[in-house]
Amino acid sequence: MNHDDTSGAGPGPAYESGPHIGLILALTIRGLAVGNYPDMVRAAQAAESYGFDSVWLCDHFLTLSPDDYVRDAGITAGPESDGDAQQSRSPSVPLLECWTALSALSRDTTTVRLGTSVLCNSYRYPAVLAKMAATLDVISGGRLDLGMGAGWFQQEYEAYGIPFPPTGDRVTALGESLQVMRQVWTEPHPAFHGDFYSIDGAVCDPPPLQQPHPPLWVGGEGLRVHRIAARHANGVNVRWWPAEKCAERRALLDRECEAIGRDPATLRLSITTLLAPTDSPAQQDELRGRFQSIPDTGLITGTPEACVERIRAYQDAGIDHFLFTIPDVADSTYLDVVGEQILPHIKPARHTQPA
Repeated sequence: MNHDDTSGAGPGPAYESGPHIGLILALTIRGLAVGNYPDMVRAAQAAESYGFDSVWLCDHFLTLSPDDYVRDAGITAGPESDGDAQQSRSPSVPLLECWTALSALSRDTTTVRLGTSVLCNSYRYPAVLAKMAATLDVISGGRLDLGMGAGWFQQEYEAYGIPFPPTGDRVTALGESLQVMRQVWTEPHPAFHGDFYSIDGAVCDPPPLQQPHPPLWVGGEGLRVHRIAARHANGVNVRWWPAEKCAERRALLDRECEAIGRDPATLRLSITTLLAPTDSPAQQDELRGRFQSIPDTGLITGTPEACVERIRAYQDAGIDHFLFTIPDVADSTYLDVVGEQILPHIKPARHTQPA
């Protein structure tokens, strides 16, 4: 039977009170991905010591130059591009495979939650993914956040021999996957028969440690994707949006939840932004030029005080879940500035800084 209720899409495991601050360790943009595991562990442990609540990895296999990413993601870059520099370096951006690296991080960290931002739904069968996620949740002591997306990167699909369905089919399949995973996690004899997936008795033993299941996040900006999240997920993540647009979408999500009898407070809205605090105007300009693929609304830079003001504007817009990507996070001082001069102002009771 195809389930369309929201019985499993409530708040899930409770987060701490106050804003949730996550750190993204891998995106398909040069400078925003930690490409080797020792550096990834070092950055994750530093974030944990500073009091970040979570670390997150993206889910890509074929990595790109920034210009290729802009073209394939449909993001418009600024008028100038550093073509000579692009030709002088490899187009590949080293990325560790998301699920394997996250599993390893579960043993090399203690308190931070472990998130996927986001898994491509097409790359793993949902019932099998539910089993994998339950195992990682058990191994990590109940620290998994599972983010899912419909998939968009056609070049990657084709390179790895994965069928690339039309957009509507990918979105529908995502909605079915969320239902399949919830049933595998919560029902003694899960059964589901949809247009894209069918299961009959896909028992998950042991079940996830978090009850009723690990938080399910949906990444994407489309209305249909967000309506699916209102029915079947615990949260929605958008990238690079200004606070005003987040406030408008928060209101829409509230209405969608109310229309299906769901408490809007049980659906969280999360924002991904680039965070790079610096007092130097020249360095601020360099960052804007370097990351032209990210809209200016998605780049938080300036003095630490200015960054705090931008973050508080998001909080005023109804955002209480932040995923920050920090340039060259394993090699720069940005993470230290964020940990020492920003987090204490947006979230109390920080942990001690790294030794």
